[in-house]
Amino acid sequence: MAVGNLPQEVRHSQAIDEEAMAELSRRVRAAVRRSCPPFLAAQADDIAQNVLLQLLKILKSDEGKRSFSSMYLMKAAHGVTVDEIRRRNRRKEQTGMEEKILEQELSAPNPEEETAARSLGSEIRDCLKGIVPSRRVAVTLHLLGCPVPEVARRLGCPEKSADNRVYRGMKNLRECLESKGLRP
Repeated sequence: MAVGNLPQEVRHSQAIDEEAMAELSRRVRAAVRRSCPPFLAAQADDIAQNVLLQLLKILKSDEGKRSFSSMYLMKAAHGVTVDEIRRRNRRKEQTGMEEKILEQELSAPNPEEETAARSLGSEIRDCLKGIVPSRRVAVTLHLLGCPVPEVARRLGCPEKSADNRVYRGMKNLRECLESKGLRP
C-alpha cells in the first residue's frame, strides 16, 4: 500500500517513513492472508487496509516509536476479520459460498417428492423381505453402492457368485415392485 493511498491525517505524520510503511504493509497483508477465511479472500485487501489504519493511529499516538510483533499483527488481523464477518452477518451480505448453499436449498425435493420417496423406500424394504436371504444381502449391499467385488468380499464368496446373487436379487426386486404397480 502506498503512502499516497492513506488518509490525509496519517500521510502527514512525520513519524513514519516510506520504507517502514512498506514493510509494515507487507507484514499486515501476510497476517491478513493467514487469518482470512476463503469466503472473504476477495476482501483481504480491504481488511488489510483497515488493520493498517488501526496500526497507524497507534503509531501516530506513540509518535512512531513503536514496533509491532508478528503476534500483535496476527491478533489485529484476526480482530478486523472477525469484525468484517460480523458486519456481513448483520447486513446479510451474499457471497459465492452462500449462493451455492442457496442453490442446494432450491434444488431440494419438495415435501410431495419426499413423501413419495419414503413410500418407495418402504415398498423396496417390503420387497427385500421376500427375497432369498443370500440374494437379499447382496442386493442390499448393491443398493448401498458396493461394487460386485466388494459384495463378494463381504459375503466371502467368489465374485461370479456375488454377481449372480446381485443380478437375480435385483430381478426379484423389480418383479416385486412391478407387481405393486411401481416401475423402477
